[in-house]
Amino acid sequence: MVCEIRDYEQRYTAISLRRAFSQPVNYYLLFAAAFLFVLGLGVYVAMSAYRLQPLHATDYGVQECSWQDSANAGAESLRILDAVYVEPLGLFSSFCESSGVKWQFSAVAVRSVHRDRFDLRDLYEATYQLVLAKPELISRGRKGIQYELIARYPDYGSQLVSLHGTPELSAKWLNGKVLGLLDDANSISAYQIPIAALRAAGLEEVPRIIRFRSYRQMYRALYDGSVDVIPALVSDEGPTSRLQLPPGLVLEETIPGPAWYLQRALLDSEAHCALQDALQEFSRNVQMDFFRRLIFVRSCAGE
Repeated sequence: MVCEIRDYEQRYTAISLRRAFSQPVNYYLLFAAAFLFVLGLGVYVAMSAYRLQPLHATDYGVQECSWQDSANAGAESLRILDAVYVEPLGLFSSFCESSGVKWQFSAVAVRSVHRDRFDLRDLYEATYQLVLAKPELISRGRKGIQYELIARYPDYGSQLVSLHGTPELSAKWLNGKVLGLLDDANSISAYQIPIAALRAAGLEEVPRIIRFRSYRQMYRALYDGSVDVIPALVSDEGPTSRLQLPPGLVLEETIPGPAWYLQRALLDSEAHCALQDALQEFSRNVQMDFFRRLIFVRSCAGE
């Protein structure tokens, strides 16, 4: 008797389910629920994959010019490595339009590279005749590198700037704000110092942080409102400079500036003098005061 009752209950349940799903409304509701479930699962998987996907690091690019009709067309090409990324400020044109460079070289190639793509083999193998980099990157090579310091820029500082007033290292000020940082752990001013300041104040988890692949992207995000505060250089930029920032919160006042390194085999040569002239021309025309203040520490023999 008990078995008959259970069998009847199972048959009744199956019949009830068939009747329920035979109704169009119930069928559409079931279909909608299944669709939403699959959609939600897909969004979750996609979001997880996006969060876990590593940021692809690529060079900013290579710019080249040549003079096929030049009397010196058979000479070697001038290869410049820019690991600071000043190219948008006119570095390429300064060398391509230099008469001295045209006389010494058959072409110019300027490679702008992200700092975490900096390869020490380029220093040991002297791949480039001229290198612009931060001193800490060159010092990683130490003995054996084929370059000599010829010019440097002034020391600078690191500050936090905002379009919403002078930043403060407090939970009250930073709460709800978005902080932009350079996606480069090698950057002292735009990553290491800001992170250290947040940790020291116990505020590392307070602002939401967005990382950018370049200073240009980070500055643009500040001005279009995507972020509220970013690290920036401390420098006395004049009214003609591209870099116009409001007063900020100074985190560090003295950081060694970037420097130019020349392939040692070219020291005191005519090529050295031509490159020095091109650097002087660049410093005269650049639209940032900081890069106008170029200091030559090893002049060519003709000077």
